[in-house]
Amino acid sequence: WLLDSLMNTDYSIQKKKGKFLYNQPEYIILHEGDSLLIPDLHFADSAEKRLNTTILDVNIPEFKLRIIQGMDTLRTCKIRVGRNSERFLSLADRVVDLRTPIGEGEIIRISRIPYYVDPETGLRYDSTRRDDRRYTKLPIIPWLEPSINDIRYGTLIHPTTNPATLGKAISHGCVGTSEADGWYIYYHAPIHTKVIFRYDLSVVDEQGDSIQLRDIYQYKAKKKKNS
Repeated sequence: WLLDSLMNTDYSIQKKKGKFLYNQPEYIILHEGDSLLIPDLHFADSAEKRLNTTILDVNIPEFKLRIIQGMDTLRTCKIRVGRNSERFLSLADRVVDLRTPIGEGEIIRISRIPYYVDPETGLRYDSTRRDDRRYTKLPIIPWLEPSINDIRYGTLIHPTTNPATLGKAISHGCVGTSEADGWYIYYHAPIHTKVIFRYDLSVVDEQGDSIQLRDIYQYKAKKKKNS
């Protein structure tokens, strides 16, 4: 119930209901008189064992993040990924490869009250223009930082306030999700959760058909050129 309520604060979900959500943190989830059940040791141990099997599986050219727990895929999230270019970022003070890195690692940090900084200018900001061109305050949804191949690239898993960009290579390297998916991922991926960032062009779609994805980073062309 608590997770569903938090996911329901997604700006796009509220918009479909005819509501304009200007400041998400003011959306009250727990009210006076509500009760929360604190799990006993047995339940907590069972939950921890399930979480220890969780994997965040990101297939970059497929624009999908899957939350896998044991043999089950709990949720498939549409994402955006880094663009195929390099750019000078003031936040890094150097030219940065904006492509989302490939490899394996784990969640090493969770920012539960994130603050927003424009990586190009290094300036903080607290409002955003939505896809419908209306301005709102920024949502307070936790961001997850994985290390990939034991390197901290600064590639975060976090929600975007512009879901129209999902399914595109448009970010500065981060993996962007919807706001609702951001809450769901946070709920299922504590510190040390295994993360896989892969680049598989041959996949099977929902109908069971084999398809070839677009080589968004042109790795095949670069490989042929080098050989």
